[in-house]
Amino acid sequence: MTDRERFLQTMAFGRPDRVPYSFGGPRQATLSAWRYQGLKPDVSLHREIGYDDWRGVPIDMLPLPRFEEVTLEVHGDKRIWIDELGTTRLDQVNPVTPGFVTRTWVDFPVKTRADFRRMAERYRPDAPGRFGSDWAGYVAANKPPRAHVLRGTVYGPFWRVRDWVGFERLCTMFLDEPAFVEEMFEFVADFTIATFEQPGVAELEMDFVIISEDMAYKTASMISPAMVRRFMAPHYRRINDAFRKAGVKNIVVDSDGHVSELIPIWIDVGFDGSWPTEIAAGNDPLAYRKRFGREIVHFGGIDKRELRFDFARVKQEVMSKVPELLELGGYVPMVDHGVPPDIPVRNFLYMAEVIKALAEGRDVDRANLDRYHDILGPIQQDWSMELAERIAMADVMDEGS
Repeated sequence: MTDRERFLQTMAFGRPDRVPYSFGGPRQATLSAWRYQGLKPDVSLHREIGYDDWRGVPIDMLPLPRFEEVTLEVHGDKRIWIDELGTTRLDQVNPVTPGFVTRTWVDFPVKTRADFRRMAERYRPDAPGRFGSDWAGYVAANKPPRAHVLRGTVYGPFWRVRDWVGFERLCTMFLDEPAFVEEMFEFVADFTIATFEQPGVAELEMDFVIISEDMAYKTASMISPAMVRRFMAPHYRRINDAFRKAGVKNIVVDSDGHVSELIPIWIDVGFDGSWPTEIAAGNDPLAYRKRFGREIVHFGGIDKRELRFDFARVKQEVMSKVPELLELGGYVPMVDHGVPPDIPVRNFLYMAEVIKALAEGRDVDRANLDRYHDILGPIQQDWSMELAERIAMADVMDEGS
């Protein structure tokens, strides 16, 4: 099977030759730590591990033009600045774990309807740069038939409006200013729909679109299911209908946190998959499969916390769920969020090899790292906060030299 055929079969609860391989994404801090654990520079982990070929479609769903990034104040290693979305933030000047940044929100760009109208000007579907530098050439090179998977990424109404007004204010606006919330949600849906109606989009027949919509805490949805049904479900249905008309094969919603209250709504409005099934938030992909049957595909579900220790613990985590989920179908195993730097590179590679052995019907007890001999050197130092601080300072010195 091609990677595309395999993905589409998995999404349809069919019988692919094996599960798709997409094990998770290490971020900048993780790759820096892994180099201290022997990973040689300039290595393509996707190629070395054997990830399936999934490619993002170059449709820019952020504001165009971007806001100018401006530093307002600096106090030691902290700075207050305006980011490309127009949001005022407090961040570290030199983050210790880049890619996993803890930020404090100071102010948001939309306070009034006049602010919203000005913001809306940056979200025109036909804005220059919305579709990359050579959209016609891209479409011609990537429309079916193709062997690789094409993925689009958009932002749902909750995510987008939260970035405009702030989380706390959005929550109060549902009660205090519901008409204004409806107006902004409708705009986000209209913008998304109009963007996917632009020339060339339908020709791609995208294999899936991810709707980024982080809207759950560790134990529950950030807003009540009743509010989701009232304020968001109608717009989800409109967006999903437009995606289908644009040839999109599958629609996957991305939300961290505990999503058991949300999955029935997602199924009802037409979502095909849920990502990343975060275990630390109490999600259980096996329980969800038994509860929801074949109504939704699950991505993720490998508890990143269990990958920090030794190979035995890694194997236990994989074997506790992946064999049964592969048998039931409609599942893509991967780390349940970005891969953090406290996961040793050898543990991550071993996890991938155990999953591959299961998918290919090989003996998992013989899974090993032999194939990675050429890309792994001696371990210099395991990850620690002290090492992360040294890496951050070394990066600062490099930038100043």
